[in-house]
Amino acid sequence: MTTIELDKVPALRRDVQVMPSMCGHNPALYARIGDWTWDTVGALCGVNVPRARSVSGAPTYLSFFYYRLRGSDLAHPHGLEFGDELTVTSASFDFGSEAVHTLHRIGPREPDGAPPLIDLGEFYGERRDDCLYVENMNRWVSRSMEGSNQGLEVASPDGFRHWELPRLPGDLSPRRDCGAARKTRSFHPEGVPGATLAVVDSVESFTVDVASELNGVGLLYFASFFAYVDRALLRLWRDMGRDNDSFLAKKVLDLRVCYFGNADAGQRLEASTRLWQHTGRAGRETAEVVIRDGNDRLLAVAAVELLTASA
Repeated sequence: MTTIELDKVPALRRDVQVMPSMCGHNPALYARIGDWTWDTVGALCGVNVPRARSVSGAPTYLSFFYYRLRGSDLAHPHGLEFGDELTVTSASFDFGSEAVHTLHRIGPREPDGAPPLIDLGEFYGERRDDCLYVENMNRWVSRSMEGSNQGLEVASPDGFRHWELPRLPGDLSPRRDCGAARKTRSFHPEGVPGATLAVVDSVESFTVDVASELNGVGLLYFASFFAYVDRALLRLWRDMGRDNDSFLAKKVLDLRVCYFGNADAGQRLEASTRLWQHTGRAGRETAEVVIRDGNDRLLAVAAVELLTASA
């Protein structure tokens, strides 16, 4: 096991062309990146992620615990267009037998022969304006109750060679932020620095859709939460008297989600949203979405920094 300073780390490279299934105003890009995370972990850790089983033989799933995407005015998740040529550079890091941390840099197609590297100094410091930077932390889980998506248990798969991965410095782990978000139900319990709270509580209620929001093993799909966040933001937009065109024109600069639970088909959920407006730049806003079920069980906390069309 090695400890990595903020330096260049050997990585995997994939060259892709943007197709309809990975772009648009929907969760398609987040879903595709999730597939790349599974591919990366499988390639680097010697485990067949879609078919993973625990030592006891029970199916175990590489669930999403933390997902963060950071972009810029030039590169943002809804800015990809059909045919764009991209290079995706990916690396995974050891967080013990129960979790794994994966980084992706998504940018313009790089020259053939360029060595695939994740530059940690760039990733956590001076990021390029023409790239998207994605951070995933995943935990291995298994069902504790037959036919239920609640009460998932940690269950590491047999043959998961996590010790062969490098380690990130401990202060880069998202566990502390997610722990605080679980406790306070907020990434910003003291407010957003340099911003004023503009909307206190915009609420959107919905039901887990059995026809479109479950994955192949019947769990509430992690990418569905991005649709829930957008649904909550659209409710906020409506409450503020904004129109569809301005909603579609917004640019997401930073989006992070901590996942704390799953839900069953047909279950009633509620998303509460707060919005801060930054005083230093017109059109720069931060929204926070808290998703819970009808029993007030916390499922996820999300924070979105964005630029509106007025920026």
